[in-house]
Amino acid sequence: MQDETLQTAGEEISLKDIVHFFKRNWKRIVFCGVAGLLLSSAYVIVAPREYGAIWQMKMAQINNNINSNNNNSNSNGLGNIEEPAALIERLRFSTAYPGEVQQQCGMRNDEEVGAYLNKKLEVQAIKNLTELAQFKYLADSPAQAKQCAEAIVTMIMVQQRSLIEESLAGRQAQLNNYQAALTEEQRKLEKKEKSELVIFNYLAKRDRLSWLRSRIDALQEEALLSQMHPSKLIAPISVSSKPISPKVGLGLLLGISLGLMLGVLYALGREVWRKTV
Repeated sequence: MQDETLQTAGEEISLKDIVHFFKRNWKRIVFCGVAGLLLSSAYVIVAPREYGAIWQMKMAQINNNINSNNNNSNSNGLGNIEEPAALIERLRFSTAYPGEVQQQCGMRNDEEVGAYLNKKLEVQAIKNLTELAQFKYLADSPAQAKQCAEAIVTMIMVQQRSLIEESLAGRQAQLNNYQAALTEEQRKLEKKEKSELVIFNYLAKRDRLSWLRSRIDALQEEALLSQMHPSKLIAPISVSSKPISPKVGLGLLLGISLGLMLGVLYALGREVWRKTV
């Protein structure tokens, strides 16, 4: 019983000490809080403003009969010409950005722009959506952010179109060979009358012609389908009208909070020093 009474008295004394501590040092604490607020306000005023552009892109699609190694095909038999993860990795290097894009983004042609365009561009894949990638670009003005975003979108469209053309290059040569073979087989078949041919040989040549026509049709369809699904924006580029950095409210709150904390620590240190002297 006596121990409980002493413990309660100790708690009351501790609370009184805390109250007395703040009564004695409130001016110092408030002063430090105001100083922190002023410093954070000065930072918010002088810090450069940054505006963000956000957009999402769909990867160009290609017929999987051409790109047979692509495992991420959809129900239409199409797959990405370039996976979002591969695009993200490619954009880490400065060689991915032509000089025109660097100029549109306000950078010099000789400037090092690797690691996501000089750390102003963020690119990430979207979970569970294997065809999409999300982009975010920071610039000194809304106009600059939109201009650079449009340049990057155009750049990716051109680059992925080139990848499709590379995939189709070998098929075009194959198509030409099939067309030449079809013309030759038709010429040979027309030179002889049906009655002059052994029936088996005649049917074999007809089957050969049918096979060549089917291959030509398939290659032409592959090329057509692969050009019908280029990379594209799935939503317009969104540019913030207000700066996203620095964050005014958060900066002021952190400034005043740190100021008050430093004020309390200063007051505690001062009282400890007075007691030990």
